[in-house]
Amino acid sequence: MKRRLILGVLAVLLLVFVYRVLTVYTVRSGECHPRPVDPSADRIGLPQQHRPLVVMTYNIAGHDELIDGDHVRHIADAILRIKPDIVALQEVHSRTWQSRFDDQLAELESRTGLHGYFAPSYAQWGGGYGNAILTRGELVEAQVHPLPCIGEPRALLEATIRIDGVKISFYATHLTSWGRFNSKIRAEQLQCLAREVRASRYPCILAGDFNTGPDSPEMKAFRRENVAQLATQEIGPTFPLWDEQIDYIFADHGWQVRASRAWPIETSDHLPVTAELMWSEGPPLRALSGVLP
Repeated sequence: MKRRLILGVLAVLLLVFVYRVLTVYTVRSGECHPRPVDPSADRIGLPQQHRPLVVMTYNIAGHDELIDGDHVRHIADAILRIKPDIVALQEVHSRTWQSRFDDQLAELESRTGLHGYFAPSYAQWGGGYGNAILTRGELVEAQVHPLPCIGEPRALLEATIRIDGVKISFYATHLTSWGRFNSKIRAEQLQCLAREVRASRYPCILAGDFNTGPDSPEMKAFRRENVAQLATQEIGPTFPLWDEQIDYIFADHGWQVRASRAWPIETSDHLPVTAELMWSEGPPLRALSGVLP
């Protein structure tokens, strides 16, 4: 009996692997084509805030809806509890079989009252899987940048958000997994992020699941680029299974980080992460972020 159970589990795992190889994985997808820095970019003159801007990143493990039909409702409850102004979401499904063919972003919009945009990293049988953004502000425009990848395709979602009278360049991403085995391609993805953020037209925020720890070589190399400050330092593990921080929020150097934390809400396998940011009254953001030649 035990042997049959083991063989059954192995057979299921083999079928899942074959399914992903045939329908998801690619040998090479995405290229990094960053824009040149725009000398007319408007990154100064932000008004004084009356309260911090609450930014959140959350890998929602949308495939869990296949087992738990209330999974997205629980995710919405977590967002409502935290009350963020802008949210970067990863592992969002739109009408895939893992989501029971439901549109997860549409449900989150309905339950939270926030405005959203979904950007699939890849299509799947009429549906899609990827990143999304929710905000109480106005989504002015959005575009998807496919990232270089081997295996499961990954992407960077870029949006211009108008909130509290100003425009922000907001980026949401989910980098490749498999730990150190994919460190080389992840380093290439991080180089793409650095180039895109450096070319931001407005004050920028980058948030997402980077799938690597703060002391990994690729993360250290990315931070040496100094395109943005790490707004979520010393918040502890964000992925309890590994007991490590792999979810981050980076903010333009013109912001002051008032607080950051990983919330002990285990609806997903990742914890929701937030940072509270205030506009700086100091020098222009462009000069601070090292973008000027």
